[in-house]
Amino acid sequence: MANPGTSPGGPTDRDHGRILGARSKGVTDVTNFKHPALKQLTDQQVRFAPPGRRLEQLARAEKLLAEIDPTRQYPYQFVCFRITEYRPDSFPDLLIEGRDLEHDLCLMIELLARSTPAVPVEAVPEPVLTLDQISKRLNVSTKTISRWRNRGLVSRRVVCNGRSQVGFVQSVVDRFLATNQDRVQKSGRFSQLSDEEKEEILRRARRRA
Repeated sequence: MANPGTSPGGPTDRDHGRILGARSKGVTDVTNFKHPALKQLTDQQVRFAPPGRRLEQLARAEKLLAEIDPTRQYPYQFVCFRITEYRPDSFPDLLIEGRDLEHDLCLMIELLARSTPAVPVEAVPEPVLTLDQISKRLNVSTKTISRWRNRGLVSRRVVCNGRSQVGFVQSVVDRFLATNQDRVQKSGRFSQLSDEEKEEILRRARRRA
């Protein structure tokens, strides 16, 4: 049993004080998390959770990201439980704006993915598109996909056809397409698709998202 004030799935009550102290001193977060609590939760999982556990958390974080409504607020304890399956006592009053949560979940997913080995694409709980597959499906260059990765299209390493490759979970792709329609439609070769092809891709993404 955990000691009072400790939380295996999230920051402790003591951590809460340190976080607030750092914020009050104007410390800049070099990883650009919007919320120190989510940064610390990510750091704890990357440093201390076994690889198999991190892979489970990665899948749950990807699933949660696909469900976030940027106009809503989400309790920190709910977010922590969805990712770790542990509901902490810390931050009982912390509400996170949906748009900020999207931002921090993208960082969390990237950091968890970097800390885990590539897994067979068949072992991922939902369909995965490789970099080449998503490039061909959307008729855009791999360089464009790489730029989108910096704007929230998060990825993970998967083993496909015996090689380690960059993979994109289908629900994350659908969410990105549904929330970035203007950016996607303006991308060079995507704009060369017929109106019917573009609408079908975006309609499918909206429905899944």
